[in-house]
Amino acid sequence: MKTALVTGATGFVGRAFCRRLRAEGWRVIALARRPESGEWDRALAFDLAGGGDAPEFGEPVDTVFHLAAKAHALAETPAEAADYGRINTEGTVRLLAAAGRSGVRAFVFVSTVKVFGEAQQRPERGLAENDEPQPDTPYGRSKLAAEEAVLGAGAVPQRVVLRPALMYGQGIKGNLQRLWKATAASRFPPLPETGMRRSLLHRDDLGSALLLAATHPAAAGRVFHATDGRPLSARGVLEAVRAAQGRPPLRIAVPVAALRCAAWAGDALGRVRGRRMPLDSDSLGKLIGPAWFDGARLERELGWRPSRTFAESAGELAPEAAPMGR
Repeated sequence: MKTALVTGATGFVGRAFCRRLRAEGWRVIALARRPESGEWDRALAFDLAGGGDAPEFGEPVDTVFHLAAKAHALAETPAEAADYGRINTEGTVRLLAAAGRSGVRAFVFVSTVKVFGEAQQRPERGLAENDEPQPDTPYGRSKLAAEEAVLGAGAVPQRVVLRPALMYGQGIKGNLQRLWKATAASRFPPLPETGMRRSLLHRDDLGSALLLAATHPAAAGRVFHATDGRPLSARGVLEAVRAAQGRPPLRIAVPVAALRCAAWAGDALGRVRGRRMPLDSDSLGKLIGPAWFDGARLERELGWRPSRTFAESAGELAPEAAPMGR
């Protein structure tokens, strides 16, 4: 029986992935800041933000799946910016050292497509792994530095970096769940069709990519983007959510010019109030701009295939009591 050590086991991806590992015959150790019971065989305490060494694993471990991180925040304070380096980069380095001491065979690191800056996005094609990362946030910079540490850690034979696109699936939080709730309450504006594509990925498909990255010889020392291969515009995402709620297709759209005026007003109000507004120029760019990534390398070199698309799975965004109807 193989043993996996999983960080971020209590999160949106981690719990489902640990359940999958055990179903496929793995023994699972959850590494967490506050150990608790769950879909694993044993829990081990480790705070990525702390300054000490990672603990000894206490038993032979075949593979480390490093999912935990300080996630990207829309508004970041200087203190939070420092946290990214301490947790995402330094914490990864300490975990790598422990993996090397323990004779771990494979280390799979879940990074982010945010290693590419907004200025690099382009409407004509998705960004590929051979495009040079130019992160423009503390989060992106910390994850890129962690990638470099993983790929350079010679003590672990199989080292792989996965950069998943925006994830969806049952139990998702954040912007996609807010989109579902606002649409269900008829409070989300009818976005225009800009043609700017955004890549997405189902949580379960990330799980299959993680397992393949840990075991496929051709994955060693490589970086892979993971997407469902069906990029959608923001309007397309909204239409998929409406369809999952049983609502008819939109017949109208708010003009881009009107959205930009509202965003500029949000910029001005944010300066006056000293905090960001829900809609400003930055958030509008993320809403209707491109975030398209090429996942062909993972399919071509490892034979991985996504099994889900957002249009098929949008209904999973619904909270248990989500209002439905037309």
